[in-house]
Amino acid sequence: MHNVFYTFGMVSLSVMKGENSNTIREVRITTPARLHLSLIDLNGQLGRIDGGFGLAITEPNFQIVAQPSTEIHVESDAYHERTCTIVARLQSAYKFPGIKLRFISEIPTHSGFGSGTQLSLGIASAVNVLYDLKLSILELANTVGRGGTSGIGVAAFDTGGFIVDGGHQYPEQKSSFLPSSAADDIAPPPILFQHAFPNWQLLIAMPNCSRIYGDQELNLFRTLCPQPPTIAPKLSHILLLQMLPALLEKNMFSFGDALNQLQTIGWKKVEIDAQGAELKQTLEFMQNNGALGAGVSSWGPAICAVSEDITELKRKTEMFLSTLPNGGTCFITSANNTGAQIKKVD
Repeated sequence: MHNVFYTFGMVSLSVMKGENSNTIREVRITTPARLHLSLIDLNGQLGRIDGGFGLAITEPNFQIVAQPSTEIHVESDAYHERTCTIVARLQSAYKFPGIKLRFISEIPTHSGFGSGTQLSLGIASAVNVLYDLKLSILELANTVGRGGTSGIGVAAFDTGGFIVDGGHQYPEQKSSFLPSSAADDIAPPPILFQHAFPNWQLLIAMPNCSRIYGDQELNLFRTLCPQPPTIAPKLSHILLLQMLPALLEKNMFSFGDALNQLQTIGWKKVEIDAQGAELKQTLEFMQNNGALGAGVSSWGPAICAVSEDITELKRKTEMFLSTLPNGGTCFITSANNTGAQIKKVD
């Protein structure tokens, strides 16, 4: 555990006095993770860009215990520096004295689970409750700069389930093709659809391969966008007339087939090609060895699969991952249909 202590000497408790600052002893927050299945339109011909769909899952997650403090005090294995940056940004906007944050569990970084959004909103929600700010999730997302490309992570935190967002007006709201990490001054897009995901077990496989983020991610967006205008109609057709009906009818076979198709089209194909051989081999192995459908989340390396026999698929996938040069891990999870849990302790 890394312990980080920051003190802002000019800020006093009197700045944010209120009923909750005296009565709430701590807040316990459990976030979902999110799987991002595809961006829809990286061309903009119809006057909007981005758009996307995905779902919230129960594990991995952030479990955060937050307490009021006159300092910034962080106990975290992997997120101490980033957490302090987020808290400082919130403190600049809302002038609260400090916060103590202890992480019980953490979402792996740069793995396709949307850790940045869940971390930011988890911390922002803790501040919101502890200091009785009465802010909405969208207001918090704007402050911490999340949702500038995809709205899936923000909606996953808020409500969970399977989510479709409507992207951004182009070029009025967003004039360039950028990942969320580089679009922190753009508000989250409207949510077009949110629905409980079926009670299917999901296998997540993670080959130990490269992680794409930062300058590498930014350069891929800059050099490979705009995408051809023919891609968005194909993706929209699969989403509207196959994946969403399969979701509502709880048809795992049709949902899996749609998931497989997405891996060969548009930006998802770009993401898979950028990752290289080990990711492709793992994806194809799962598709050919019991998965009704398998798809990469965001840039990966997380791959999500549905299967009639998830235990057997897990056994086979673990054996396959052990043959890769750097190995890998896999685990079974399920959808989160409620969003983050926020519990007050008086």
